[in-house]
Amino acid sequence: MKRSKTTLYLVRHGQTKENLARVFQGHLPGELTDEGLAQARRLAEELKTTAFDRIISSDLERARRTAEILRGDRDIPFETTPLLREINWGSLTGKPIVNLRFFQRPADAETELQLYRRAERFLDEVHRRYEGQTLLVVGHGKINCQINAVIYGLPVERVPSIPKFQNCECRVLKF
Repeated sequence: MKRSKTTLYLVRHGQTKENLARVFQGHLPGELTDEGLAQARRLAEELKTTAFDRIISSDLERARRTAEILRGDRDIPFETTPLLREINWGSLTGKPIVNLRFFQRPADAETELQLYRRAERFLDEVHRRYEGQTLLVVGHGKINCQINAVIYGLPVERVPSIPKFQNCECRVLKF
């Protein structure tokens, strides 16, 4: 039996105050800036004629708010999931991002492999529940790159070679 391809419009949330402050956001809610709101409105305009079967968003405020703007007044089923949360930076959460050349991930932070496995769980869930549908998925920079890697069959070690998602960037992926 041939399976239908599922289409993801994978989006990173709009710019946040924490992005501008250059802090490790992790699981912080995040607050969209005026520019972040404008980014979401511009993308909503670009996607207004795209028919989505469902919108799935990270449950963190910055992504959820971006997804709400993208939905607008359209009657599209909407859900949130912690599987789409950004990487958990542990004790670095909320702290300034400084010299990354000497960066060491703290022991209480989520690893890249753990994030990759979370992306796999998300895609397994999508495949099981929404095969063949067109989904608008709003997440975060690092989890979105991991989702890209899983879809394209790249090992976790290759994730750094995937171009970073810019704020409110949308990539269309089929799997």
